Amino acid sequence: MIKSFYMLSDADKKDVIDNIDTYSIDEIEAKLSVICFRNKINFGEDETPNEGENFSFNLDSVEDDSSNYPAWIQETMKHNK
Repeated sequence: MIKSFYMLSDADKKDVIDNIDTYSIDEIEAKLSVICFRNKINFGEDETPNEGENFSFNLDSVEDDSSNYPAWIQETMKHNK
């Protein structure tokens, strides 16, 4: 049950983990659900950015040894040098 709340930090789950023997499964789920609510964690299925939001990635700070990067990134890096 606790593992299913992967989006919470260990600090968030500490009380439940420390008292696992004293809480029922329903109490564990309820406590972790309340923490998710308080942390405003979004469980919505729509994980796409809102219209008008942009995403960018900068290769300027990437190491020179790009052998571990996908081929398309290696090609991009060659063209940008």
